[in-house]
Amino acid sequence: MTPTPTPTPIRVLYVVPDLRVGGAERHVTTLLPRLDRTRFEPAAVCIGEEGALFGDLADAGVPARALGYRKRQAVPALRALVRIMREQRPHVVITRGYNAEALGRIAARLAGVPASVVWVHNHGDIEPRGRIRPLVDRLLDRGTAAYFGVARAQVRYMVRELRYPEAKIRVIHNGVDPAAFDPADDRRAAAELGVAQGDSVIGIVAALRPEKDHDTFLAAAKLVVRELPTAKFLIVGDGPARAEIESRITESGLTGHVLLTGSRPDVADLLRAMDVVVLSSHSVECFPMALLEAMAAGRAAVCTAVGGVPELVVEGETGYLVPPRDPERLARRVLDVLADPEARKRMGSAARDRVHTEFSLQASTAAAERALEEVVLR
Repeated sequence: MTPTPTPTPIRVLYVVPDLRVGGAERHVTTLLPRLDRTRFEPAAVCIGEEGALFGDLADAGVPARALGYRKRQAVPALRALVRIMREQRPHVVITRGYNAEALGRIAARLAGVPASVVWVHNHGDIEPRGRIRPLVDRLLDRGTAAYFGVARAQVRYMVRELRYPEAKIRVIHNGVDPAAFDPADDRRAAAELGVAQGDSVIGIVAALRPEKDHDTFLAAAKLVVRELPTAKFLIVGDGPARAEIESRITESGLTGHVLLTGSRPDVADLLRAMDVVVLSSHSVECFPMALLEAMAAGRAAVCTAVGGVPELVVEGETGYLVPPRDPERLARRVLDVLADPEARKRMGSAARDRVHTEFSLQASTAAAERALEEVVLR
């Protein structure tokens, strides 16, 4: 009896600007290694430089290359992408980030790739898109099989502002592996930064960029310190706004209360040292990986109710939601969490349970696999 032939694995090529430290970038480096290798052959291309997370793909055995092109080198970048796609013959190209979305989809059409997907990780634009980008999107829509989002809150934005056909949109929530985050309290990582054992620790894990609104975080920190002088604030991450944030810390009289850690490889350890995690973004926050990781670590959270954050935080159960740019409300809720250790533990436990049941990396990967198979095999 002749055995049934094994189906050819779906070749997936993920095209991105780079793999610097960020939530959308971590999505690439967590998803691709976990795709079922009996069904998928993943690979990645960075149009620009590698970025700090690039090595994670190599460590996981996922083929990846960085082309090193700048934004103004569109023509040679396009040629390189076409060449790579003709060599690898992917069944589907995924793109994320504007230059990748444009060049990746054009290259896919020129190389005869059967399907292309745009994976949207934002909930708005920091800067206006101008006239050319909408035109490019309309021209490329015909050859775009699907648009994946990471939060239900994005659908309105994708339809009304980006003009993507709603019938092509599919939401696949981000996920994290709870096993990678120990929920037990452990102050050692914070102690190494000079935090005393009895200090209350409030942390934010976010790139140092204007939309993350560290100004509101610092304004709230000043209010918290007035009532709780032993409070310490950890700002984990790096970015272009670092110098401005450093100046604001000094101007606010928060030196000694706020610690800038920079980008750290031990975020899971730092989360274990925090009593409460804060996100203070005023816009474009979508479905933040940093918040998912904090929840997996069993931390209560106080976050601004922007983008897809309300899909993660259950008000009063896993944390609190506050309006953006409202340091008074943010500070009040942080103090509420700190004042009730038992409620804080219940919130952290409920947050971790929520990741287990709804936002695990296993569930997110399975949803992505189903969506990619539908795109390629339909």
